[in-house]
Amino acid sequence: MTILGLETSTAVCSVGLVRDGNPGLEQSLRESHIHSEKLLTLVQDVVRSGGIAVDQLDAIAVSIGPGSFTGLRIGLSTAKGLSYALDKPLVAVSTFEAMAEAGRQRYQSSELITVVIDAKKDEWYVGQFQVVNSRVIETGPVGVRSLDDVIPLLKADRPSLVLTDKVDEIRQSIAARAVIEDVHSCCRGDIVASLGYVKVLKQEFSDASALEPMYLKDFIVRTVAPVSLLLT
Repeated sequence: MTILGLETSTAVCSVGLVRDGNPGLEQSLRESHIHSEKLLTLVQDVVRSGGIAVDQLDAIAVSIGPGSFTGLRIGLSTAKGLSYALDKPLVAVSTFEAMAEAGRQRYQSSELITVVIDAKKDEWYVGQFQVVNSRVIETGPVGVRSLDDVIPLLKADRPSLVLTDKVDEIRQSIAARAVIEDVHSCCRGDIVASLGYVKVLKQEFSDASALEPMYLKDFIVRTVAPVSLLLT
């Protein structure tokens, strides 16, 4: 079974391929505002590197959020398009679970993994996971919190890993002996694909027509005032 994984929730645009649950292929770019331009090119490159045709994929896995509003929309719309065009099932993967799993693989001594992503306006997306039998288990739902609410979660008395897009800010805020790592290194399409593989085995498919990103916050559209108002 071959699963394609798409990860677009941050500035990283990543595509991965996993076969029968084995370590797979991955290609990524880290640059803002390039997802719509580069995502399908990465898909083509990864599939070609895997030595298969795109219609030989068995399912499409997509990172569903939380994260960048624009990135999540691009990733999901691309995944839906591939699902419809190829007539392949779609599976939704928690972005933070995928990040935590990538962190677990990089830092195997960690017993607790916390993902802390800047949600703007002094708020943070936060998810925490325990490592049990080499698996990451969510300790509670991912949510939006203030930094004051986040800090107590980071002061664990056991080997812990913090994945964040604001390394310096988090490091200055806590005195705990946690490893603090840039989350972008853990934004991997192959990890999304591997978690998607598990969901496919369990028949946990998503309805492509109804699936929406997990934003957690309202999307606010800012408009520019009319020129006539600016001149008054």
